[in-house]
Amino acid sequence: MKELIVVVVCLFFSINVVSQIKNTCLSGNCENGKGVYVFATGDKYEGEFVNSHLNGFGKYTDANGNVYTGDFKDDKFNGKGMFVRSDGTKYIGEFLNGKRNGLGTQWYSETYKEKGIWENDRYIDKAEFEDFIISESYDFCTEFNKILSASVNNFAEIKGITVSEYITDSYLCKVKLKELSTVEINDKEGYSGTYFKGDKVEGLKKFEELNKLILKCVEKSCCTYKNTLVNGVTEKKYEFSPVTYISTCNSKIMTVKIEVIIKIQGTQSNVILHISNP
Repeated sequence: MKELIVVVVCLFFSINVVSQIKNTCLSGNCENGKGVYVFATGDKYEGEFVNSHLNGFGKYTDANGNVYTGDFKDDKFNGKGMFVRSDGTKYIGEFLNGKRNGLGTQWYSETYKEKGIWENDRYIDKAEFEDFIISESYDFCTEFNKILSASVNNFAEIKGITVSEYITDSYLCKVKLKELSTVEINDKEGYSGTYFKGDKVEGLKKFEELNKLILKCVEKSCCTYKNTLVNGVTEKKYEFSPVTYISTCNSKIMTVKIEVIIKIQGTQSNVILHISNP
């Protein structure tokens, strides 16, 4: 992975990006997806990446305890977000290139605030608007259940282009699960994607984490599943076997199998989500 170049420099509530070394992708996909990235400064980013840069929705916590949650573009605060300083003061509103810009509210205490128009990090004038709600529109379970629903028809409606011109039976997936990397749909094997790749100890934690996440997702699906642990030495997996389905659900869902797998080789591991319809 090309080195991610980011560090927060606070000029009141702004960030600018400068070069850093010894940065680490702690988990997830820090190239094109969703991951956790820790910087040599002690700063941490949890969120979306595009081309190894902060793009999308995320949370940035710097070493001083200041926290930004919201939209990023090109490694800077861009869009709607909330910046909370370690002293408790906060700004909720619009940002442009790391600075307060547009509509927003600056809270200096519980009773004193400046609500209005901001430009280049400066308060310009009062303005009335509905308070911003900062939340991620993306939901893992919503997207996961789209894939699960498509599995009854061999994933036909979510198959994208082939992985390459030389591999004609494997396809990219049109539905993105940001937590996964190296995702593909194979005509014989079904859907698979990598949730974590790295240290075995951390991998075992991620294995349990992904299982709990899928358990929550299937509760929102049209089918109930039995969850069984198959405990091997070099491979462990949780198997989700269909038990019942509701009448509005395609009966073919009863043949679909979901697996959360961890493959262990020495001190390294690979955690995989696999969905198949034999």
